[in-house]
Amino acid sequence: MISFELSEEQQIVRSTIAEFGKSVLAPQARRLDTDSRIDDGMLDALWSTGIIQAQTGGPDDEGGSRSPVTNAIILEELAAADATLALAMASTMGFVQAIADQGSADQRAKLLGGFAGETFQIAAVALMEPRFAFDVAKFATVASKAGDDYVVRGAKAMVPLASRCSHFLVVAQADGAADAFIVPRDAAGVSVAEPKGVLGLRALEMAEVSFDNVTVPASMRLGEGNGSDIQRIIDSARVGISAILAGLSRGVMEYVIPYTKERVVHGVPLAQKQTIAFNIADMHIDVEAMRWLNWRAAWELETRQPATRTAQLAYTYAGQQAMRIADDGLQAFGGHGFVKAHPLELWYRNARSLSVLEGAAGV
Repeated sequence: MISFELSEEQQIVRSTIAEFGKSVLAPQARRLDTDSRIDDGMLDALWSTGIIQAQTGGPDDEGGSRSPVTNAIILEELAAADATLALAMASTMGFVQAIADQGSADQRAKLLGGFAGETFQIAAVALMEPRFAFDVAKFATVASKAGDDYVVRGAKAMVPLASRCSHFLVVAQADGAADAFIVPRDAAGVSVAEPKGVLGLRALEMAEVSFDNVTVPASMRLGEGNGSDIQRIIDSARVGISAILAGLSRGVMEYVIPYTKERVVHGVPLAQKQTIAFNIADMHIDVEAMRWLNWRAAWELETRQPATRTAQLAYTYAGQQAMRIADDGLQAFGGHGFVKAHPLELWYRNARSLSVLEGAAGV
């Protein structure tokens, strides 16, 4: 039987993260967007949740927050407070999960210890490329065999917190197929460009990272001799983004409902206007549908079933509906929706930015 009932542990995690988001993250969202930077204090606060540290077990470990379904629940709750901080967390989660799931025993031992400590660590999967025709089925970044090493050449775009990462998981063409390589930020030939001004998710300092003949030992090929499952990394990222979009959309809905009940126009609360009422009903339907589709894809990842189709559906549907929900929410506020006194314009910009990202998250 299919069941969407959460375990007791998942219910506790959900309520705890929801309270953390409301009390700690949401009040800082506007400041971070204005500053275009996540300060160390906020990163420390995120780290204190233990979410990243819980990802560092091996692929055969059971329970805890390593469950992709539990991670999807966490990301939705974080994003309901601030999608930018949720994606900052999901970016490092994607890196750590890839190492935990697919890395060799030696790679896990060398890399994951730093992410289990008390000091925050940042890493990212570098997948998107700075070209119009970018396609996850074919990468321009290449890794050529050179003796016992690989030489990585190419560039990646929209890498979250790129200048502050300790490592990148670089997806490249190697030996005729896509593969992934663990590259330290300080490796010779790695350069991070200055972040460019972007529409939304400003505090993530997303930047282009170039790899100019970067020598990577074969031992830092993800999975070493067995290679890596790039499609699983992509599926995990799509599930992570769809969870964040679901959370952002729910945040919009939960902000719009009390406002439209209290805002009286021509003697009638806005919520009683047919167009507004129907839009809010549609928001409810779409948020629920986004969540169920997201959980289904996360469950397929968790049970090691083929998840590509469902992850793509969840990602595409969430991107489309989140943009519509953000727009309807903004319109419900009229002119007030366009001013910074309310977070609608921020959420609208973030929704648009999230809908075009690929590979920037993970569950």
